[in-house]
Amino acid sequence: MTYGHHLDETAQALATVQVTLQNPDPGGIADYAAAAIARTHLYRAIERQVARLTARGDETEFGGLLSQATQTTASDLPLPPPSIHPVAVALRQAADSARAASEILNSHFDPASGRPRSSEGHAILAGINRVQNLTHLAQLARAASEANRILAGWLEAGYTAGSHQPIVRTAIADARTASAVLYPAASAIRRTLGRTPIYHLQPPPLTDLAERWTALNSPADCLTAMDVTRAWLVQHHGSLTAADLNALTRTGLALSYETDYLVGLADDRTNTGAIGSLAGAWRIAARAAGHLHSLTRPEPGIGPAVLTAAEAWLRKQLRPDGGWRDPDTLRNSPDAAAWLTLGLELAARMPDFATLVHRAALAALHRGAFLELDPRQRPALAGEPARRALWIKAGPASPQGIVLRSATSQLRSHASWMAREAGVAALPGINESDPPNEASRRELRARLRRSAVTASTPAIPDQHPLQIRSHKPFQQSRFQPHHRQTTIAQQQADEPLLDYHQGLNGPGL
Repeated sequence: MTYGHHLDETAQALATVQVTLQNPDPGGIADYAAAAIARTHLYRAIERQVARLTARGDETEFGGLLSQATQTTASDLPLPPPSIHPVAVALRQAADSARAASEILNSHFDPASGRPRSSEGHAILAGINRVQNLTHLAQLARAASEANRILAGWLEAGYTAGSHQPIVRTAIADARTASAVLYPAASAIRRTLGRTPIYHLQPPPLTDLAERWTALNSPADCLTAMDVTRAWLVQHHGSLTAADLNALTRTGLALSYETDYLVGLADDRTNTGAIGSLAGAWRIAARAAGHLHSLTRPEPGIGPAVLTAAEAWLRKQLRPDGGWRDPDTLRNSPDAAAWLTLGLELAARMPDFATLVHRAALAALHRGAFLELDPRQRPALAGEPARRALWIKAGPASPQGIVLRSATSQLRSHASWMAREAGVAALPGINESDPPNEASRRELRARLRRSAVTASTPAIPDQHPLQIRSHKPFQQSRFQPHHRQTTIAQQQADEPLLDYHQGLNGPGL
């Protein structure tokens, strides 16, 4: 069950509440108490979701009004008594669905520290599609508020008839004052409700149970393995070893080709234009990771090992004898839709996966968790005894660290390019919550505004252009730079591009 599924069930239950309250039957003491408790749970579940979606310091009037809707009722509610009254049953269904949606939303954050436990948690913290997500909750609050006045009258009739319970009395007071939530909630609905990325949100997968991922034998399992690895990189980015990085880069290289093959099933194309650049960056990163070493061993069966096992199964399905299967075989198979869905979903997740690998590798380099061979050690000549290898810490400025950092920094741009060519939107994740990325986005917007102002201002022509005093051509001028200096400057300007093409055209893994 997804987050959006529970929101839909809440809306359906609230519609049932409105229909039932048009001509409600009188209930018993337990019916009024159960309805009062369910109403309080409903509002507080919506309030928790609003607080989570605005957890970055954005104070909204919407959240404050939701807290006022239950301010009279005590925080520690008693257990609801059993009731089969239609009003109490519908309110309980709405409250249960809203609480389930709140639990899914909050499961992506650590309950103690509040830090995100998944890439989706980072996207929620960054405020991705915040207005659209709050719009869904505003619609639920509006539907609940429309029934407050009738619900208060029904509860008051039962309270005066002998149901003198504190929970019923406080619920009547809250229902009368909660009508103020209706108009702010209605004004918050200023956009059309759409399917945002958070609508399909599910609880983060368990990453520390190796026996849970021993059997991977379907396209859906491959997608689950990708989500498990992404969650593991968020929760255990500080324990990345060289073996983990080697497995991640090699698996990422293989998955990039396999994703491109699956995406091509839709329009009968061999590959996208971005596959060469993306595979080249993965290949360079894999070579650099192959020269690194760690003193600690990875924990078997979890983390990158899950994605490696899923990719091995996928390779057997797509390349059983070393060559690619005929695409028509998969197009005409009963699982054709599942294979195409797998390709599109992997293409949407590859940018976030590439960002997580880059951040984990960079954190390990700064932490000094990798070792590399000392480049100053002279190799043994013929006839000399074998020397003991000298290992040094691999940092961001070491030879292999520079290659690894440069290659992994290019992964997201190329993976995003492949996602755009596949016609899918990149799944938002940890990249959106990075402060440097937010600063660069603000700088880009400011630069675009300045360029728009500059474009609207007419340029002043130069009335007195400077005259060139020297009649010699530039090639014959004594200020001409030396040919070697020009070549070196050009090589320095093109150095990342030259290194990249060397890795792209070099031998495979």
